[in-house]
Amino acid sequence: MQRWIAANPAHDHSVASLASRMDLSPRHFSRLFRSEVGITPATWVEEARVNAARRLLEQGHEAPKQVAAQCGFADADTLRRAFMRHVGVTPAEYRKRFASPALPAG
Repeated sequence: MQRWIAANPAHDHSVASLASRMDLSPRHFSRLFRSEVGITPATWVEEARVNAARRLLEQGHEAPKQVAAQCGFADADTLRRAFMRHVGVTPAEYRKRFASPALPAG
């Protein structure tokens, strides 16, 4: 389940949807997930989405709005808030770390 979520960050990963895939009630699924993984399904999904966004930002080609959509966030602002919670910097600041340095003129 975790590999599928990480490989498909833009899919519906609500607790109800994930529980349905496992043929469990949402409450039972949440309890099992938390006891096995140590965090809630929602927190794990957000972390997986932030990690997917990190990979896209490291490549440096997509606009924040596109990164957000590809990673399952509602919009660029939701991505920014989640990124700050998990990484401690904004997506723009993170992307700057991976920008190619400009070549000296001459």
